[in-house]
Amino acid sequence: MTIIRKLIILLCVSAGFIVAQVDSTGIKFIEQKKYSEAQSFFETAIKKNDKDAESYYYLARTLARQNKSDDAQDAIEEAIGLDENVAKYHLMRGNILGQKAMTANIISQGFLAPKIKNAFLRASELDPSNVDARAALYNYYLMAPGIMGGSDEKAFDQANAVVKLNPYRGYLMLANYYIRVKKDSVEAEKQIKKAIATEPEKGGVYNQLGYFYLNQKRFDEAYTQMKKYTELEPKNPNSYDSYGDVFKAEKKYDQAIEKYLYALSIDKNFVASIFSLAECYELKGQKQKAKETYQWLLSVEPQGRRADAAQKKINEL
Repeated sequence: MTIIRKLIILLCVSAGFIVAQVDSTGIKFIEQKKYSEAQSFFETAIKKNDKDAESYYYLARTLARQNKSDDAQDAIEEAIGLDENVAKYHLMRGNILGQKAMTANIISQGFLAPKIKNAFLRASELDPSNVDARAALYNYYLMAPGIMGGSDEKAFDQANAVVKLNPYRGYLMLANYYIRVKKDSVEAEKQIKKAIATEPEKGGVYNQLGYFYLNQKRFDEAYTQMKKYTELEPKNPNSYDSYGDVFKAEKKYDQAIEKYLYALSIDKNFVASIFSLAECYELKGQKQKAKETYQWLLSVEPQGRRADAAQKKINEL
């Protein structure tokens, strides 16, 4: 399969404008986390055809990944203006507005909240089978205060709707609901095990169960689940990172370091493992090594929550 495909121009009669099928090159850049290249690619595509809603959508995705939320919002609004009836555009709009809300003051959050909810609702209305849209609504209903439209009952309804569409994800959402809302660990464990029964070859669900046990300090059971995760996904750095987290929680720092280093042998830029590795060095009293590792993290991910935490640690060491 060739990477670069010719743009196929389709006439969208109902909307009254021309839409271009997005060249897969730009999408490849996003998948490879080459966000600057992706941004340049889609900006060029838009210059060639400013009625290309899909390129605006992918540009918005690219800008959001770079935490350029204002520019990302402008791009997704352009996409929606060109075609209002695409669920993923509204879902992306809600995600971008949510990104903005995370760093906004309380007044701005109150202004953004209904826009976020309405974007997710619109995505669900346009495509009732869109699991991502329903999951976004679920999270909104759980996290937002009642005055902003939050509702535990509506969250529960969305989780059950997802069970019918995608049992694996639905059961995991219900597990999350029972932990966060009902504080019912017994029922939560049952739901995670239901998810395992639906797709026993998916490593991620063992990761979920492993962290569930880890949070309850049931370390032996956590080790069992993380080991299963590594067996199912031996090339996934996250599986070894998760395994390392169990060792770190038990203060077995040497074993944890071994797992984090293995994760980084798979992907040298796996930020979660870099940060945890630095933490282990710090906890072992190896301050210089910890500082160097935090600096490594900043070279890979110069912005964001972990970058801020790493910079704070460097200043303290």
